[in-house]
Amino acid sequence: STPAPRFPAAAMRSRTSGEVQVEFTVGTDGSVTSARVVRSEPARVFDREAVAAVREWRFQPIANPVTTRRTIGFNPGG
Repeated sequence: STPAPRFPAAAMRSRTSGEVQVEFTVGTDGSVTSARVVRSEPARVFDREAVAAVREWRFQPIANPVTTRRTIGFNPGG
């Protein structure tokens, strides 16, 4: 389950688009145990919402924790 992040209201009003690369660890139960921004463009505009969304993600349980990265795009037009 990987719900999409909320689009920040200020970015929506200004029609700002961008992306955030988040590094996170998937625990043995499938939950995200840590998440941090690796790179974002524009800086800090979408970071909070990207990390909040990743923390809600759930994966299939696994034998050992795995750290990975995903890039989340933000586009005001959908």
